[in-house]
Amino acid sequence: MGRVIIAVAFVALHIYALIDLVRAESASVRFVPKWLWFVLWVIPVLGPIAWLLVGRPRVGPAPGGGGGGGGGGGVIGPRTPRGPIAPDDDPEFLKRLDEQSWAARMERLRREREAGAPPTDRSEGESAEDSGSPAGDPPSDALG
Repeated sequence: MGRVIIAVAFVALHIYALIDLVRAESASVRFVPKWLWFVLWVIPVLGPIAWLLVGRPRVGPAPGGGGGGGGGGGVIGPRTPRGPIAPDDDPEFLKRLDEQSWAARMERLRREREAGAPPTDRSEGESAEDSGSPAGDPPSDALG
């Protein structure tokens, strides 16, 4: 039973190292070219261990400094996500959305002013009944 566990561990080590080697960018592989690491990977036990300890690319600290005392000095860490981020996490998207909303509101107020109607400071879907005051009345806190 013990031999089976050791054999499974060696196979798992080889598979993990192979996947990590395939996913590594050629420019960031250390010491020897990536193709040579594939040749070294074939060597039982020593190839995968050498790849994981020596050839594997180092991942730098996270953007923004970090130095929060994690122990390893930020040399090897989680890989950064490569895909697009969600819209609600993208500050540029949120800024554009806010600017578009502001521009639409200003345009609506400008059109109301040109038409001679008193400008309303309500959002597009809100009516006088929704705001709790009759149309044309100032808000209750403005009465003094």
